This record gives sequence, structure tokens and C-alpha cells, in this order.
Amino acid sequence: MIYNNSVAEDEQNHNRYHKRFLKASSFSGWKTERVVEEYHDGRIILVNQNDPKSHIKKMDEVREVVDIDLGITDRGGASATGANLQAFLYISNANKVIASAFVEHIEKGYPCISSHEQDDSGKLPLMKVGDNPMKAVCGVSRLWVFKQCRRKKIAARLMDCVRANFVFGCTISKVKIAFSDPTESGRLFAQTYCGTPNFLIYR
Repeated sequence: MIYNNSVAEDEQNHNRYHKRFLKASSFSGWKTERVVEEYHDGRIILVNQNDPKSHIKKMDEVREVVDIDLGITDRGGASATGANLQAFLYISNANKVIASAFVEHIEKGYPCISSHEQDDSGKLPLMKVGDNPMKAVCGVSRLWVFKQCRRKKIAARLMDCVRANFVFGCTISKVKIAFSDPTESGRLFAQTYCGTPNFLIYR
């Protein structure tokens, strides 16, 4: 979240975000939590809309701070509140939510096509979306890692876990995953993780 500490309103908004983040990231654990993977530095749990209300409340709290951090303003869309949405939360050994992937079932995605023009950052080719749909299974609505925990392959672990647990009994191919409006860093991750600049986009 970018703010100017010399502007009173920005300072107030930052303080509200910080309090909200501390509340959302704190995780004391649940007796019935669904652990889908464990690592030396934490574990990944799965939360869906059929879980107890306390679990869904935590999922919504995390999603709210993720939306602010990623600059997502349309929080009322189907991808945010649909009954289809599942959350994979990465819990550190210090009992903090340090990463999350919000995913949903989809049927198609569109290949990302890089043009010869540069985007606003001047670093990446302008991203365009192809016209021909391709079959997809899993839509990644949001993928987020706490800033201090980035570049530690946590996002890749999350996506590996999503692929292995999203559909019971099988591991989803990377070509069947689509991303929703990725940020610049998200786009770079998707290219690296999927092994192609033509990874799938869905909206």
C-alpha cells in the first residue's frame, strides 16, 4: 500500500490498513483446519465456503487486505464473493498468514499475447489477450505473498499445492490454470511458473 505520511488522510488510511492487516494475518489455529501441505517454515491450509463461519470470516479478512495490497477496488464482484471461491492460506511457524491463493472453478481462459509495445512500466511488452478461448480448470483470482516473505518460492509452493488439491485425485496441468488480471509482478511470476509468456488469462 503506497501512502504519503505528510498527508493526514493517507496516514489515517495507512493506520487503518495496518490494524486490519495485523488482525487478518494473525492465526491461532483451528481444531478442524484442513492442512493440505506442510513445510519446514509453515503449512498450507484450505478454506472453502462450506467451512464453519469462523473459517470463512478469516478467509474474508485475508481477502480484504490482499485486495488493498494488490489495488483491487471491485470487491463486490463474483470472483470475490462467489460460493465457488476457495482459499489456500500459507501459515508460518509464527502463526501468521504470510501468503494466500484464492481460486475458483472455470471452464476457459484466453492466452496472454505480448505485443511490440511496452506497458506503463516501460519494462514489459504490453499485455493483450487472445480471442480464441482455451480449456481451463482453475482460475487464480488472487495470488499474494507478504512483502517480507517474497522471493522465497512461497508463491510457487502455493500454486503447486493448488494444482495438487483443487481437483480430488489428480494434479492439474499448468496449462489448465488461468490468472485474473495479474499485476506486473504477478505477470512475471505466471510466465516463470507456467513456463510460457502465453499463460492463460480469465475475467
